[in-house]
Amino acid sequence: MFHSRLDLALGQGGLHLPARARCLALHPEQALDLAPLKQLDLQFLHRFKPHITALEAAGYTWCELPEAPVDLAVVYVPRSKRLARHLMFAASRAAPDGVVLVDGSKSQGIESLIKALKGHETLLGSVSKAHGKLVWFRPETGLPQWQADAFEPIEEGFVTCPGVFSADAIDRASRFLAETLPNDISGHVADFGAGWGYLSRHLLQSPALKTLYCVEADHAALDCLNKNCPDPRVRAEWQDVAQWRAPRKLDAVIMNPPFHIGRAAEPRLGQDFIRAAAANLTPRGRLFLVANRSLPYETTLSTCFKQWQTLAQANGFKVLTAERPLARQG
Repeated sequence: MFHSRLDLALGQGGLHLPARARCLALHPEQALDLAPLKQLDLQFLHRFKPHITALEAAGYTWCELPEAPVDLAVVYVPRSKRLARHLMFAASRAAPDGVVLVDGSKSQGIESLIKALKGHETLLGSVSKAHGKLVWFRPETGLPQWQADAFEPIEEGFVTCPGVFSADAIDRASRFLAETLPNDISGHVADFGAGWGYLSRHLLQSPALKTLYCVEADHAALDCLNKNCPDPRVRAEWQDVAQWRAPRKLDAVIMNPPFHIGRAAEPRLGQDFIRAAAANLTPRGRLFLVANRSLPYETTLSTCFKQWQTLAQANGFKVLTAERPLARQG
């Protein structure tokens, strides 16, 4: 873990952190990641709303890329290699005369990233511990070739960007849901976990749709959605779906909920999405969701709705629909 590797770097690796150094942490996952840096003048950058909320609750300060240079930038390597490289570029830009630390586990591909980094920058040090590595360097090239914050076109005229869900192609489950949805969805509707907007654009084809709340935790995905769905009926909401409440009760909710935390399957995420749908729907509102066939959502549907059914199953996916939410779900 980062704190154990940082302790090793400070104790044996020759790394020195000046007291009260201005520090920017890029994409920390939890408060434990920031605890070893709390004695510094610390801010963190992240685009995922639930992480931001949790870290702010722990007393840390969120920011966008600071205009003034920092002394130290720490990159916590995400799963997406292209996003990881972009974060190293952003860290180099934030600390042009300082030091950049890059930390990650072997399962996240830290070794291949370090190998690529060595082709552009001279490492000042490296330590290995707890199935991961921490390296540091002073930016010389700035890594401009790793900048990846522009929209990138994919199929059917959509654009995405590195690190968002299904960045390279339309997700098969979302396509299956779009093909299965009835054509009478109307009124005030929400797309939970809207991503970069594939399902939202499908819904916007209906003139009977009055408002579409696109609720998404990843700010970069919402930026793509706004590009993909330039429609005045869209209300882009950068929020944690589980905590979000609509300004008015909704006629329908659609979703392709996430079910992973890191590499581990976590059905609780989808179950929280279902509870949030029930809390936001009118008494006659409807929910439509797609999921892997093995995911256990049926019990939660029975708890939250008076009735539900399976609309379709194919290729390992299922589309479920529910209506008439029971007593308010929070």
